[in-house]
Amino acid sequence: MLAVVFTAVLGSFLATTVLTVVTSDAVSSLSDSIVHNSSPSIQRLASLRASTIEVELALSHYLHEGGSPTLLAAQVDSSLDKVRGGVQGYLSLPVFPGEERWHGELERAWVQFNESVRRTRDEVEARKYAEARQTYAEIVNPAATLLVDAAVRAIEFNAENGRAIASRIKETRQRTIWLMSALTAWCAVLGAAGAILIHRQARTRRTLVEAHAKFLEARAAELEQFAGRVAHDIRNPLSTAGLAAELTLRRTADEGAREYMNRIIRCLSRANSITSGLLDFARSGAQPDPDARASVSEVVADLAIGIVPDAEHSRIEINFEPVPAVFVACSTGVYLSLLSNLVRNAIKYMGDVTTRRITVRVTNNGDIVRTEVADTGPGVPPENLPSLFEPYFRGQRGQDGIGLGLATVKKLAEGHKGRVGVRSERGQGSLFWFELPRADAPSHTQATDDRLSDEPRSGIHT
Repeated sequence: MLAVVFTAVLGSFLATTVLTVVTSDAVSSLSDSIVHNSSPSIQRLASLRASTIEVELALSHYLHEGGSPTLLAAQVDSSLDKVRGGVQGYLSLPVFPGEERWHGELERAWVQFNESVRRTRDEVEARKYAEARQTYAEIVNPAATLLVDAAVRAIEFNAENGRAIASRIKETRQRTIWLMSALTAWCAVLGAAGAILIHRQARTRRTLVEAHAKFLEARAAELEQFAGRVAHDIRNPLSTAGLAAELTLRRTADEGAREYMNRIIRCLSRANSITSGLLDFARSGAQPDPDARASVSEVVADLAIGIVPDAEHSRIEINFEPVPAVFVACSTGVYLSLLSNLVRNAIKYMGDVTTRRITVRVTNNGDIVRTEVADTGPGVPPENLPSLFEPYFRGQRGQDGIGLGLATVKKLAEGHKGRVGVRSERGQGSLFWFELPRADAPSHTQATDDRLSDEPRSGIHT
């Protein structure tokens, strides 16, 4: 429907444009007929008529009152030239349909008038005054009347054509205005219809988006609950099985049995890592405590104690740059989970590069505390960057875990009004970071309570 409305509006616009051009051409052509034919014809014929009367008056004045024959000849010749110019100018103009008749009548009247005037002038110059008066009365006057009448009829004919052209211009203009108004109204109706359709489409799309968002939220909530329930239910039997395997390993001297026990312990450790990730991801959706505060330096020091042996085991040098004495607006367990996830992620994906180093850096940027974990690993492929923080996305196949570490970091950071990000190039390592709002230092009692409440769930010594 939107395509139909758009096509109709475009067609109406093109029709209006074509109508405007056609009308302009028609009005221009009609106007040219008035400017270059009707109006100049009337002007030349009026001049011709006045010049004819001048010739009559000049001859009449001399024949009845006398005067110089030389002066009479000059006056008559001058007036005749004007009459001749008017006749020739009129005959040279474009011809209206049916105007040829007036051309012929005017041309014949002019020839008769010119010959009669010259005959009278010649008789005056020969001092044949009686013959001149008779010629003037019997020939010149009728010829002048015939010429003037022909000019008047031609004037009326051109005036009538001019009025008809003006009437056509008016009709064309009125018709064009009506059509353009109709097309404009039609375009307005189509535009309103298009706006209604767009509004309805946008409302429908918004409803679908909201429904989809609610669906995703419900699925995410279900997923978090399921992940937490599964992790909690599996973790206890895994711990029991692990403890039993370690006790068996300590009590048996059979090398074959010890090898099997070590394999069982490694598998249980991997399963425990997966369930821990599920549990952290489920907990990350909880509402944060608005009064929670965490000392960044204490958390970093605590993490270093538990993470350095793992880094050394993987032949990785880990550097902790000096940490400013700042607090962030989250619990100790949350900040520890954020930082440990990024550091352990860097250890996991270090690969087999020659330079193996991880750097932890904390900067105080006023109201924001930024924590960075940089590594010298192989880097992240560009096509993977947009999906790194999505649940269940794993950068490399064959690695332990189910892809919830970075998703947990994102949910925890954004849930505490912070941000996460990454900068990476192939072969140049990666830099993962998160930012949290800076918080004021808590009171001594509150700090003690926070440490006591966070200690069991920090997970750093598990």
